[in-house]
Amino acid sequence: AVWKFGSALATGCTSIIKPSEFTPLTLLRVAELAREAGLPDGVLNVLNGGGDVGRQLIEHDGTAKVSFTGSVPTGIAVGRTALGAKLTRFTLELGGKNSVGFLKDVDADKAVAGIMEAGFLHQGQICAAGERFFVHRSRQDEILEKLSATLSTLRIGDPLDDASQFGPLSNKPHFDKLLSLFSQARTEGCTIVHGAKPVDGPGYFVEPTVLVAKDAKAALLNEETFGPVATFLAYDDEEELLNLFNDTPYGLSASLWTNDLGKALNYVPRIQAGTVWVNMHTLLDPAVPFGGAKQSGLGREFGSAFIDDYTELKSVIIRH
Repeated sequence: AVWKFGSALATGCTSIIKPSEFTPLTLLRVAELAREAGLPDGVLNVLNGGGDVGRQLIEHDGTAKVSFTGSVPTGIAVGRTALGAKLTRFTLELGGKNSVGFLKDVDADKAVAGIMEAGFLHQGQICAAGERFFVHRSRQDEILEKLSATLSTLRIGDPLDDASQFGPLSNKPHFDKLLSLFSQARTEGCTIVHGAKPVDGPGYFVEPTVLVAKDAKAALLNEETFGPVATFLAYDDEEELLNLFNDTPYGLSASLWTNDLGKALNYVPRIQAGTVWVNMHTLLDPAVPFGGAKQSGLGREFGSAFIDDYTELKSVIIRH
């Protein structure tokens, strides 16, 4: 949300934030802090509610621009509503089924650290998190063994406890969705390397999960989980790897891991994603634009690219 109103403020606009109905309090606190910092009344506003509230905001005559982050179906609905409301401008930052590919030369320990960074930071509840992991067939067993051992050491618990290393899912519908996907993965014949089950006790916790897909059609290689689920598929040659990268309707982010910078620079332009990392994943630099290709969205945030989305270009031609 800070990305949104930060862009609005930087371009001289006021904003109304409609948070997710699952997280109504955080932005109210941010608005309180903004007021304490001296922001004038009416510049940053928070309006809580469900989807009907969001729809009314989009359709309001006073709305000149809509910026949305969320799922693809909801993003499409937001875009249609905005177009129907006198062509209101909109930016969509939507879902991802982000690919992570390891070339044959990668160091196994660095690969495991990369998988942890890409797939399990904040329990995978980051739109740019890696979910599709492709490892050269000759290296997959070694890397999966080390990964399983690393995941086994994580302390799962209350995120307010400094000793906890792995927290809960955001809400019950999301928890139920992941359990359903785990069941489907078993039905499809995926190999469960680690996890794929809930954690006993209060809260919506699932174990960090690693699976090996039976083939490229497996649901967990194609449906966004937005959770701590890393699904692996082995590849045999690098052309196959690039095809696997792009065999998805999403295009938010991807990462390539290798010691061969020449190959990385040759392959990056062929990967269909708005952000491509080399030997890192998930971490962002606000100086660099962020946004997706294909069904992962329209427009960009960060960098200077957002300026075009929060302003109207005006041409002035004068005879004097």
